[in-house]
Amino acid sequence: MNAPVSPSAFARERFTVAQIMRLVELGLISEDADFELIDGEITPMAPKGPLHEDVRETLTDWLRGFPRSIRFIAETTLWLSDDTFVEPDFVLYPAAVSIKALKPTDVLLAIEVADSSLLYDLTVKAPRYAAAGIQEYWVLNAAQRTVRVFRGPSASGWAEVFDVATGEKVAPLCAPGLELGV
Repeated sequence: MNAPVSPSAFARERFTVAQIMRLVELGLISEDADFELIDGEITPMAPKGPLHEDVRETLTDWLRGFPRSIRFIAETTLWLSDDTFVEPDFVLYPAAVSIKALKPTDVLLAIEVADSSLLYDLTVKAPRYAAAGIQEYWVLNAAQRTVRVFRGPSASGWAEVFDVATGEKVAPLCAPGLELGV
């Protein structure tokens, strides 16, 4: 059997999510490969550095305070369409929804911690999250310690986009009493 190859070996091809899953099943792409599929194109992801992980750790502590009616999962593969999947840092969803049955419209909040991926998270992922019906999306700028909040998704974009500065607080629509101090 041949050794798994890097997803970048397929970078010029267009794939569906089903085709990528089949390549993983066959062992042609490693299960540990760090990439996203955007409009059928494989996008390799950069390794996460200590600043990214520090912010993720802080967020994990904050997320543990959410009510039991809301679950969160870290770094899960989220299928947005037949040719797009992403791996947000956190996905919050109703506890009544099984992770196996999770659809983009079930996602209450997707959070990305952006260090080297800031531009990608703001310009590539944000419109795809809106089109898929993710209810709210946050991009935490790890270096600047700010948050860009996206709300009101539609096929054409977000109805509301605003920035939260260092020292300010923001609360998700799904848990308005749980503020995050930026």
